[in-house]
Amino acid sequence: MRRTNLYAVLVVVLVGLLAAGCAKPPQQDIDAAKASMAAAEADASKWAPDAWAKVTDAMNQVNAELQAQEGKFALFRSYNHTKELLTAVNGAVDAAKQAAVANKEQAKKDAEASVAAAQGAVKSAEDAMKALEGCKRKPKGFQKDMEMTKSQWDGLNSQLAGLDAQMKSEDYKGAKTAADSLKASADALAKSLGETKTKIKC
Repeated sequence: MRRTNLYAVLVVVLVGLLAAGCAKPPQQDIDAAKASMAAAEADASKWAPDAWAKVTDAMNQVNAELQAQEGKFALFRSYNHTKELLTAVNGAVDAAKQAAVANKEQAKKDAEASVAAAQGAVKSAEDAMKALEGCKRKPKGFQKDMEMTKSQWDGLNSQLAGLDAQMKSEDYKGAKTAADSLKASADALAKSLGETKTKIKC
């Protein structure tokens, strides 16, 4: 009777080992996770780099676990932990996608505000230039200076088209940087014109 029970136990153990030996990598889940990463990478890596780093870290853990299992004797391989890690990858991808959408929208709003400020600054510089041109007192060299000023303003005004192009191409970070720089230049020009107007007692 004992031999029969022992035999039954051995059979169960052997069947369990054979079943474990048949364990294969969850390739369908791996492929799905990689496809999800590929679809999210462009936006997520650009707009949410920190969140995207977590995605790549999570996939690196999957790859390390796969290598660890491959290094084991076939009967002792198990991919349960691999599946858990793949779940973490999918969660990280979803988080990165959400962060990218939020960050991109914020970058757009920031850029729009900077572009509007730059447009206002260029208009203020134009108004200051026109006000100076309308002065009755025009000292020697005034007209030549105004021609140079007009050329300077034209250069600033032409940059507004570039900001438009950047916004349309969704280069919000570049647009904001360029707009902030343009505003600073336009503000400086308006200030200089105002000081000149005061100096000639217009």
